[in-house]
Amino acid sequence: MITNHVESLNDAMGMVSVHGRAVLLAMIAPGSDHLQMLYITTPQNALRVVDVASPKKTSGQFFKEVLAVGRKEFRVKHWRHTAVALAIPTCEAMKNNPRDRNRYQLLNHAQSNLQKVGGLSRRLERV
Repeated sequence: MITNHVESLNDAMGMVSVHGRAVLLAMIAPGSDHLQMLYITTPQNALRVVDVASPKKTSGQFFKEVLAVGRKEFRVKHWRHTAVALAIPTCEAMKNNPRDRNRYQLLNHAQSNLQKVGGLSRRLERV
């Protein structure tokens, strides 16, 4: 699912509810144009019921909160139970994490073995 930073959290979660299962919620960060993603569980009756989020809360504010701490229990209007939002790290975050630096190596243009040929990118193979 895709949301934008000014959309009401209640509206975004209303669309999540339609699916009846956990979803990935994506948003392009304003200002940086980076893709941000959250894994949203279905409301769980095993969790402690938390207060309903403010009806004025936007998806952008919610993403900022979750990305700052990594996970957040939350509830929106019309949900009887609490759900969990888990931040999915960006490629840049994984690249900069010392533990994962070697696992997620991203090529830069100098390391790439791609060559532009007739407007198309083609991979050069070593013989």
